[in-house]
Amino acid sequence: MLVKINFYNIQFLVANRVLTTILMSLALSCNQVKSSCARTDSNKANPNQKLVKADLIIPTIGDWELRGISAKTVGDKNQDQAGLKLTIIDHDEPYSFVAINNIKIGYMGGNYRITIVAKNTVDATRLGLRLQEAYPNRFDAVYDLKNQSVVGTFKQSEFVQNEVIRVEPLEDMWCRYTLDAEIKSSYFRLIFGPTDASKKQVSIWEAYDNSKNGLDVLILPESLKVQELEN
Repeated sequence: MLVKINFYNIQFLVANRVLTTILMSLALSCNQVKSSCARTDSNKANPNQKLVKADLIIPTIGDWELRGISAKTVGDKNQDQAGLKLTIIDHDEPYSFVAINNIKIGYMGGNYRITIVAKNTVDATRLGLRLQEAYPNRFDAVYDLKNQSVVGTFKQSEFVQNEVIRVEPLEDMWCRYTLDAEIKSSYFRLIFGPTDASKKQVSIWEAYDNSKNGLDVLILPESLKVQELEN
């Protein structure tokens, strides 16, 4: 019995299988490429964020200047760091803040980063932060701790330039607030504390009256850093 073989059909089937194999290989290859690119993109450093060159030495809590502020360690923690509650108390001065005085920096015109991790305990509470040279030369920022955003900034003189603010939400409503800036001075004073300042009041966020008694914020003292950046 003779069997008639249709070579055209066989060639078609073979070609079809080869083509299918090639297409599947290409699809798999493309997926691998896309996956690799996605991983690369997610791990790629932000080209606009400068690298840290060195940590500056800043005084510990015992050497901070407290003006109309009480400081108390509390049980609220983040990454095993105990929180420090800063509370405005009744006093006779016209302002309330914490100050770290005479922070010496490497050289005038260098780039520096100031970082603090904070959290609110009352919905209306905000965090004020100031870099101050000889008054009134300063840069102010007020952060909304509830919404984890920037209320506003204010600058008097040009001793702080090219400032960039970043807000990084963390677990349990903690948030990392970072200020990168070029500082045209050999020193500055770092001032911070609880406030309820509006956008129009950023320049006077530390002003006190007795209606502000009891306003408080939580910070992580170990998170407070001043770092020199690569230029």
